[in-house]
Amino acid sequence: MKKQSFSYIAVFVVVLAGALGFCASCVTSSPNPVEADLSSQDEIDITMEQLELLYRTIDDRFLFDIDHDEIYDSMAKALFSALDDPYSSYTTEEESQKITDTTLGVYGGIGAYISKPNPDSVDMQDPETYMITIVSPFVGSPAYRAGLHAGDLISHVDGEEVIELTVEEASGVLRGEPGTVVVLTIHRGSSSFDVRITREIVEIPTVRSDKLGPYGYIHILEFTPYTPEKVQEAIAAFAETGFKALIIDLRSNPGGSVDAGRQIADMFLSDRVVLTMETRKPEETQVLGTRKNTLIPQEIPIVLLIDNGSASTSEILAGALKDNERATLIGSTSFGKGLVQGVFPFGKDIFKITIARYLTPSGADIHKIGIEPDITVEIPELTEEQIENYISLTEQKTFSDFVASNPVEDDAQITAFIQSLIDEGSLLSERYLRRFIRMEYEYLMDVPPAYDLDFDIQLNRAVEYLNTGE
Repeated sequence: MKKQSFSYIAVFVVVLAGALGFCASCVTSSPNPVEADLSSQDEIDITMEQLELLYRTIDDRFLFDIDHDEIYDSMAKALFSALDDPYSSYTTEEESQKITDTTLGVYGGIGAYISKPNPDSVDMQDPETYMITIVSPFVGSPAYRAGLHAGDLISHVDGEEVIELTVEEASGVLRGEPGTVVVLTIHRGSSSFDVRITREIVEIPTVRSDKLGPYGYIHILEFTPYTPEKVQEAIAAFAETGFKALIIDLRSNPGGSVDAGRQIADMFLSDRVVLTMETRKPEETQVLGTRKNTLIPQEIPIVLLIDNGSASTSEILAGALKDNERATLIGSTSFGKGLVQGVFPFGKDIFKITIARYLTPSGADIHKIGIEPDITVEIPELTEEQIENYISLTEQKTFSDFVASNPVEDDAQITAFIQSLIDEGSLLSERYLRRFIRMEYEYLMDVPPAYDLDFDIQLNRAVEYLNTGE
């Protein structure tokens, strides 16, 4: 049996008793401890006694040998499943090692952040409760190059349904040896289609930056303990040549360290509230703010880009800058994750549990709502027929073969190639075809560009706003 205190095991009777139709009076020749005077006991004490009785009865009467470690793992997972919270979960030592491998920054997979509710939370009327959700693909990753984006749902992996998988198990089936192919059944709106993706060694990025004319551009892809330092380095590099404004890109950023988000807000806000953390105990509510000095002067304008892949800590930073009138938000409504999780070691295992909700400085609870941009710029979606056309061209290696034959980007060659595809009946516009070809060239670069102004209409709108003030 695992070394954790048995008192933690006892909590799980709430799940098991309901599922098994537990009846203490039906246990033959066994005294029922619940019949005793329990006036001094709380609900957890009663639950502990019920579970111990049930567990010992199973151990005494079950015909076959019992794997106590397996029972413990199942009961621990059941407890967290019963919370009906997709963000709370129990992770065994073996599973946590897989998470550690990912956290280290390099692994074989498709290169995307995902979410998946617990299997016990299924509502067949709501696909998001039983499919894998792509929160955001990493820029340049196999998932990104395959055209997946935030909000896509995965119903099958290599033909197998994902409905019974936990988020850890879902992550596991997406990972694999570099070079192996995984087939994903994607649901996007009313359409569904299969995508073949070749797994690769994926390096998790944090910050990409570059000058964009007179402006500094910083794309924060994830909030880690190292992200604030990377942002400071980018700002210092911009300062060497001067910059008139700052564009902070939080699109497809699933969040991460709350403290990292607060530290970055501290660079732009002087003595302002960043967020309020509400816990179950009102006396533990925290109001987190910034110091009185800033890294970026007030007169430097800031534009912040968000989309439906901007979640959690991204929304904390976006809400802080918007509510304090320090930045103009451009893009589309953010993801809407206003809950905060804590991760705690438990023996060799770990568990993650929702411990607080956060409110923006104005007091807004954005969970399942998101943050509205000041200027809305929606990315046009491909139609079902265009998606099928793109998949067909990808499977035929149309773009990669062209790039292999023309390793140096030449606009005349690219334009002629695009026209040939259109003449052959491609349903994709010149703009999309040019972007897909550019992505193939970027894949071959040691350091791909931080932005693509030719294709990115939201970034173009940000530049227009900074140029004109409108």
